[in-house]
Amino acid sequence: MNALTTEEINTILQNIESAEKSSVLGYFSRPFRVYHGDRALFIKLYFPVNNQEYISRIIRNHNDYVRELRFAGIKIPETIILSRKSNRKHQLVIIQDSFRDDELLRNRILSEDLEGVKQLCTMVFDEMLQFREKRNKDIDIGFHPTLRNYCVHENKLWFFDTFPPMLMNQKALNRLIIKMSPHGGFLRKIIPPRLINRVTDEYYNLDTMFTGVVGSCCRLRPHDSEAILEFSREYANNSPLITDDEKKSILRLLVRPPQLSGIWILVRKLSRNTGRPNVSIPTSS
Repeated sequence: MNALTTEEINTILQNIESAEKSSVLGYFSRPFRVYHGDRALFIKLYFPVNNQEYISRIIRNHNDYVRELRFAGIKIPETIILSRKSNRKHQLVIIQDSFRDDELLRNRILSEDLEGVKQLCTMVFDEMLQFREKRNKDIDIGFHPTLRNYCVHENKLWFFDTFPPMLMNQKALNRLIIKMSPHGGFLRKIIPPRLINRVTDEYYNLDTMFTGVVGSCCRLRPHDSEAILEFSREYANNSPLITDDEKKSILRLLVRPPQLSGIWILVRKLSRNTGRPNVSIPTSS
């Protein structure tokens, strides 16, 4: 991304709320697609909070997180993160170059034939294993290679969802998720932070990371779910980068289409998220 001046950023953000929403799938933010001249941009606005120092720490963590993902071989578009005043609070803003709708991986999974879906899944599986092999082993870092966080541009995966930044341990991430959630006050009343693990386990453990992708594919293509499960079990079983214990766990979790947790279903309902429902038809192993 060519650098945007402060004046250009202010102009872009001035009337952002009236711009076209590009997706209704986000939880922390519903991105806007705006045009700066001929240039298409994604603008993501986050829940405003009172503590400016807290926001500053998130910005530092985010920039370090993007650096670490790139170090591990993950391709990320040029990304600007900043804060702005919003009704006496401090709001995070992320600006990225926009991808076309037909490049979004979730849309590709919907539009491809079954062989194309298998090829796309292979790309994601390969990337999550590459991340684990190449990442800095001396730091706590999470990664969420879900379908809606990717696009396919010039036959390569690009990862564009860098919030929440996950350059921290799982317990700290759980606290950040509640703090930055538009529904955080309600979540704090009904869900202990440790139960957020039902969602964030997928960001730190290969078996649930892997099966999370498979579950998303099955929900998008329920009629192909058995073929997707069979292919995914074969990939896991044949990969030399997946340990025997991880293989056992993955195969156990892929007896039938993986299910979204009850907590994540509640979170989706709170945010009026339009993701697909669980596939409840039993599938043979």
